[in-house]
Amino acid sequence: MPDGSFVVDLAIVLSVAGATSVLARLFGQPTILGYLLAGFIVGPYIPIPVFADPNRVTELAEFGVLLVMFSIGLEFRISKLISVLPMSGLTGLIQVSFLVWCGFSVGQLLEWNTIESFFLGASISISSTMIVSKVFEDSPVAPMVRRYVLGVLVVQDVLAIVLIAATTAIAAGGGLSPAELTTTLGGLAAVLFGLIAGGLLVVPRFMRAVANLRSPEISAVVSIGLCFGLAELAATFGYSVALGAFIAGMLVAESGQGATVEHLVRPLRDVFAAVFFVSVGMTVDPLRALDSVDIALLVFLVVVIGQFVSVTAVGLLSGNGLSRSVTAALSLGQVGEFGFIITAIGVEAGVVRTELQSIVVTVAVLTAFTTPLFFKRADKVVRTIDRWMPARMQHLLSLQEEWLERTRAAADTRPSGRLQRAVRAAAFDAALLITLAGLAFALESEVSEWIRIHLDASALTARSLSGGAILLVATPFLAGLVRNARSISRLVSARILPPGGNPPTSAKVAARAFRITLSLVIVLAVGLPAIAVTRPFTGEAYGATALALVVTAIVIHLWRNTHAVEDEFRSGAEQIAAALKRQAGGDRVTTLIDPSLIPGLDTVHGVTLAEDSYAVDKTLASVDLRCRTGATVVAIHRGDSDVLLPTGHEKLLAGDVLAVTGTRDALEKAELALLRGPSA
Repeated sequence: MPDGSFVVDLAIVLSVAGATSVLARLFGQPTILGYLLAGFIVGPYIPIPVFADPNRVTELAEFGVLLVMFSIGLEFRISKLISVLPMSGLTGLIQVSFLVWCGFSVGQLLEWNTIESFFLGASISISSTMIVSKVFEDSPVAPMVRRYVLGVLVVQDVLAIVLIAATTAIAAGGGLSPAELTTTLGGLAAVLFGLIAGGLLVVPRFMRAVANLRSPEISAVVSIGLCFGLAELAATFGYSVALGAFIAGMLVAESGQGATVEHLVRPLRDVFAAVFFVSVGMTVDPLRALDSVDIALLVFLVVVIGQFVSVTAVGLLSGNGLSRSVTAALSLGQVGEFGFIITAIGVEAGVVRTELQSIVVTVAVLTAFTTPLFFKRADKVVRTIDRWMPARMQHLLSLQEEWLERTRAAADTRPSGRLQRAVRAAAFDAALLITLAGLAFALESEVSEWIRIHLDASALTARSLSGGAILLVATPFLAGLVRNARSISRLVSARILPPGGNPPTSAKVAARAFRITLSLVIVLAVGLPAIAVTRPFTGEAYGATALALVVTAIVIHLWRNTHAVEDEFRSGAEQIAAALKRQAGGDRVTTLIDPSLIPGLDTVHGVTLAEDSYAVDKTLASVDLRCRTGATVVAIHRGDSDVLLPTGHEKLLAGDVLAVTGTRDALEKAELALLRGPSA
């Protein structure tokens, strides 16, 4: 066969990729690193006598992009997204928004232009499903942690499609000017609506009819044909083929055949996904990458720290507990496959420097190495944070987790139409506000200039009038958001209160703290996407400064309220200890119920330690109960003495009765850990 053919290039790429992926697996690393290494080997920059043509490999790699995006679409159904939103939605939204803002800020710090800064932020904001899956495969985690992290990844995938659409629009328009961007995004929205609406009328029915033929071969050919067909249709309209492939997968998934088709196309997807990652490695010149290693290290720190801070903070605020939040944060701290796709869009369109691809690859390689290392130390990180965290914050977070579990349970058993309407209305107002903020900052200079010319006003007056007009337009939506946020806080906090018209003071204190926390979550959920959207147009960090001030004020208010919560917590612990004393000599595990206590302490498990219990002669700190299970020991009854709010250094003895509080899952784990050990 003559030199210079696709067959020769494919043979070289797959042979080398196969060898390097085996090496990566033997050293316990993700296969994606093996594929990138194969790209270095067969690329044009390293003098190794194994060479593949970069142009032809790039063309072959496009198949990998299409099939990966098609497979992601196959896993995306509206029902699946709705199911993960209560637990993972806020985390995914806030994490992606924060990383986009951080990446853009780094680009501005490096004096890159606006488009390059935006592409950097978009490229580092999405985690790697492949790496997370490998980490969980090597180090299995609790089902709740796995569900939470995979839910965040689903939300990230959806937001990644939005980012791909935005970067495609920017690449097609060649800039971020208001007129070009508005026109391009408007056209993109129309094309997306047409493809999805038209496709939903035809594709699901068609795929169900194909499935009735009971021929895996025909199903595979038809589904891949739809993938490439819609990809080409999207390209015809001037948009990314990746977007068309994702829509094709989503339409096939709506037929109910997504899992079947995904199983059929997986081998082909894996082959061409490998080719794609090899092609990414081929674009990196190691010498030029060394020149920008300082920038790559800076971006690496931003990714690791930004992911950890955002995911941990939002996880705690949304009631996922310290252990689950930290574990999720450490597992998500890497750059994913979408980063390569987004960067490739910018490089191919010529709107970003090729150096960006080297930086993203370097960061991806570094984070692929560090993610497993950090993840294996998650327990140690949790213990360190727990040790340094003030006691009243520990108690508040413990109650917060219980309150959110009650809220979710109440929503499952008695869904509230008023709450659902308030959430939908708040989401609508927030989306309009974020969109309006982006358009306002994008068009501000044009509006000010129009006012200056037509009203013969000074530049300062024109800017003041334009700002006032924007504020006037935004006021109804802002008022609606505030009103609906208050309704959400009131309706949700009502679910943690005991039934009856006159709740005790302790319940009112809990509800007040809960409302403050919910307010903080809502501010972050609206504010972070808003500053991520507006930063490219302002070029300044005004929005971030304003958001930081608001968040600081809410945190101070929350911190002051923790005094009242802590007082009620201690009072409740005293009543629980008295109840344990009255029930001494009973069953090894008993349940204490007292509706007069602060919500979260009103149902407490009393665990009696027998001679053969694991925790006997150990301290709570050595058992590591709170970090391992999420449960908290609020009191220990021992003979004629009681220990309230133990510090963790008290030695446990046979006959001790421990009052344990937490979610149902945490209490079950705590009982097993105390009686039988952490491995039970």
